[in-house]
Amino acid sequence: MTDTTGAESQRNPLHIDDDGTIRIITMQQGATNVLTRSFRVALWDALTAAEADQGVSAILLASQSAVWCAGADLNEMDTGAADADPNPAQLVYDLLPSLKKPVIAVLTGAALGGGLELALSCHYRLANRDARIGLPEVTLGLLPGAGGTQLLPRAIGLEAAANLILSGRPVKAERFAETPLFDAMLGADPLGEALSFARGLGEGLPHLSQNRVEHVSAVAFLQSIRTNLSGYRQRAPGHLPAVDCLEAAATLPFAKGREVEQQKFLEARIAPEGAALRYAFLAERAAAQVPGLDAATPRLIETVAVIGAGTMGQGIALACAGAGLSVRLLDLNDAALERARAAFALRFEKAVAKGKISGETARETAARITAVSGYDEIRDCDLVIEAVVERMEVKQAVFKALDSVMKPGAILASNTSTLDLDQIASFTGRPGDVLGLHFFNPADVMRLLEVVRGKQTAPDVLASALSFGKRLRKVSVVSGVCDGFIGNRMIEFYMREALYLVEEGATPAQVDRALERWGMAMGPFAMMDLVGNDVNDAIRERRRAANPELRLPEIPDILRDQGWYGNKSGLGWYDHSGGRPAEHRALSDALAAWRSDSGVKARKISADEITGRCTLALVNAAAAILDEGIALRGSDIDTVYLAGFGFPPARGGPLYDADRIGLRGVLRKMGTFARSPHGDGAFWTPHPLLRRLAAHGQRLSDYGRNP
Repeated sequence: MTDTTGAESQRNPLHIDDDGTIRIITMQQGATNVLTRSFRVALWDALTAAEADQGVSAILLASQSAVWCAGADLNEMDTGAADADPNPAQLVYDLLPSLKKPVIAVLTGAALGGGLELALSCHYRLANRDARIGLPEVTLGLLPGAGGTQLLPRAIGLEAAANLILSGRPVKAERFAETPLFDAMLGADPLGEALSFARGLGEGLPHLSQNRVEHVSAVAFLQSIRTNLSGYRQRAPGHLPAVDCLEAAATLPFAKGREVEQQKFLEARIAPEGAALRYAFLAERAAAQVPGLDAATPRLIETVAVIGAGTMGQGIALACAGAGLSVRLLDLNDAALERARAAFALRFEKAVAKGKISGETARETAARITAVSGYDEIRDCDLVIEAVVERMEVKQAVFKALDSVMKPGAILASNTSTLDLDQIASFTGRPGDVLGLHFFNPADVMRLLEVVRGKQTAPDVLASALSFGKRLRKVSVVSGVCDGFIGNRMIEFYMREALYLVEEGATPAQVDRALERWGMAMGPFAMMDLVGNDVNDAIRERRRAANPELRLPEIPDILRDQGWYGNKSGLGWYDHSGGRPAEHRALSDALAAWRSDSGVKARKISADEITGRCTLALVNAAAAILDEGIALRGSDIDTVYLAGFGFPPARGGPLYDADRIGLRGVLRKMGTFARSPHGDGAFWTPHPLLRRLAAHGQRLSDYGRNP
């Protein structure tokens, strides 16, 4: 499934031609042949016209793009537009098997979701071996609703169908070459071979059997799957209904199974968690659309230099090498380079041992990384990414060196997470070539890449960065320049509220547990221990130096004074000495003493207050980011938090979740938090943008999406 990102890309979504008595219907609905309402009507018309034409003996359904058909249009899915279809558009899937002339699906590209169901509805299916097929509906809170749960198990068996439907991941067509799913695998001349196949057809119109799916113990097998999926209800609401449909395929007549599938699909479609997942899917794609870049031609990036062989530099180097780029890892400290080499060898060894990559892939990836110790050895690289310590004077030295040595047209990027990118660009004589590429640790694993556009960043440099992020399979979100950019600027307020909650009487474990049960991948105190409390302390000291009057939580000073840095020291907000995080009793005593000395009376704090204060702190900070133009649109902020900060996908992101509550309800909650006797009441003054949107009944997540 995909989105159409605006109007249909072509006025005529089908090209119709005849080769003798064979009617060739070629789908040309943009790059992905999305099954919009108008496209389904066009298919209905073309198929019924071919059926009525006495000169046509068979019909080929082909595509001119790399995607045979990507399925339903999500923009229609949640607006009700699909429900308004005239009957022919709704029933294309039922029309195909009822035709008296054979319809042959010619899969020369990906057939996904409703696209695969379209192929399943045809009488015959031919495919390139490397064509990809899949039913990704469960990743969007849905389930196949056009026959997929009934036809696929009849083609490939119940277990294989369950794996494909419940994983949502596409696979190569050749995996099912010997099953009834495909009648033949295509070679070098797909269309010619398809025409020969059509001409060689005999009498009769075979179709997938409508008998019940045979399986030794279908009910017991599917019940075991239900047990394993019991914790997925809120995160992936389409999984369990899909299992119900598979059981119907094994226990009910085909027509009854289709009725079950239709009912379960409609129920999943209106589930709020599913709507959030589909919003997140579309938001991620919207983030790639940056106004003003249409005319910008990205610069070629084939060689990348990474400055700094620490943990972040190593991760960036691995991400680039894994994407097929040639990498030079520069560090002036030979010992750091040796540690990086050893770390790479260990990473590849573990990955091969776990079967994640082959030994050959590991060797090829490792060979793309060259350790160097001088700037002269990177002068011809297309892109250089600085990943040194987060101090401006160190960044200044690096960028002055890069300015003097790098070839004209090279892109100079900083991995800074908080520092002023425009100031960094000023250290060079080519500020148009400078931008931020903020990776998240571990850089070769985390999906998010914040692309920071400076005041003078050239359009083609920004376009190059977005293309680079796509090559690395990252989710790239453009940010303007401010302290912390989008993600880290917001997370600081989230962390502050978590700290205030502990000052007021909650335990770190209570805060983490409440937020994790709410859906966050990791609680704030577990996160601080993982990152390192010394890192957080450095940010606090910078805040205090910039604004001595700034009100900050005081309890992190206890950890600083004791050297309780988190996982790295064995003690932090938790005691990690036993391997698993446990209560840090000395910290609990220190917190009680601090409250006594500070006159703070500990109180019982509910899970609702914990989740409300932490998540709405993100929302108030996000409103400022939007109002200042740091983020292009509200959905971009949600994408940052879904891809980089472990926000639960089934809640859509902090802004989408606030819209679900209703902005007027958000304002009321903020008013309650402002009256807390402890903490920073001033922070809970709602940002003016929130008040404006609430007053006009508008949504925060939609802000900026339709400028």
